[in-house]
Amino acid sequence: MDDEAVIIMSQSKRRLTRLKLLSNFFENVDIISIYIKTDIIHNLFNENKTLDYQKLELFHLQYTDSLIELLTKIKKKKENDLLAIINEININNQYISSFEEKKIDHFETDRKIYSGIFSQHLRNLYKDLTEDQSRLNWNDVLYFHKRYATEFYRTEADESKLKLPQAPSYQYQDYSIERKLLGKLNIQNFKVRFICGYLIDKNEYELFRFFQSDEHFIFNVEEKRLYLIREELASLDTSGNESNQVLIMNQLKKKNEELEESIGERKRSLPEDVESVLKDYLRNLESVDIMSKIFDVNEETNILRAMLNLNLNN
Repeated sequence: MDDEAVIIMSQSKRRLTRLKLLSNFFENVDIISIYIKTDIIHNLFNENKTLDYQKLELFHLQYTDSLIELLTKIKKKKENDLLAIINEININNQYISSFEEKKIDHFETDRKIYSGIFSQHLRNLYKDLTEDQSRLNWNDVLYFHKRYATEFYRTEADESKLKLPQAPSYQYQDYSIERKLLGKLNIQNFKVRFICGYLIDKNEYELFRFFQSDEHFIFNVEEKRLYLIREELASLDTSGNESNQVLIMNQLKKKNEELEESIGERKRSLPEDVESVLKDYLRNLESVDIMSKIFDVNEETNILRAMLNLNLNN
């Protein structure tokens, strides 16, 4: 192999390397197929020393170079678009990490403790009512919503299902407790469980359930009322409260998953006109005797060169 042939084969190898990198980037089946076909042509010349290496060079000039130039131009634009997506993913991850570092996992434990405290509070309230005393400090139970309502209590609910009409009640200090509710509490030995809280237009409501029972009642913090809730319960979300920070983190994680999934699709997708040219290009390589008709490519070459002037912003 003379020096000129060595140079042509070396340049051909470099073109193959660029084309392979482009096919890896786009992950497009047509581009991958074109790379394979081009590699086959290169190897034909590499393995057959009797061939005219100038024909390989002419093939690359007419075919490969135009294709590489076109794909490189598209790749550069896609990289800018993908960089914006990657930056968004990184910013979201930083936000998630900052939340996780300061995340407090005490709510679930405190919720259980609060259930016990509220049960004892109701027991003492009943005792005071029967003894005509007024010894309770409501701050013993008001601490919970002050600590957790803003971050944990549910902000979306039909308030009419929570703010129920007045029923016959006992008055204790500034608070009222429905008579039927107090009777049921006495039967249940005042054992209750905090289920979830609601924060609707700055009004706080706490939902409790009788221990080992399907009956529930509301502590209306703003109106200082406790009352039974029945059929209205079916219209409310009574699942456990979650930190709104956790909700934000979950939303960001889901968003990142969607963005990461879109990266591959964005890389593979090409303008419709480019897809058409690639299919024509590949069809030409596959349909002719490449060794005898490889240079009859004027039409395809002109199409490719015209594609280099496409408005790739569309």
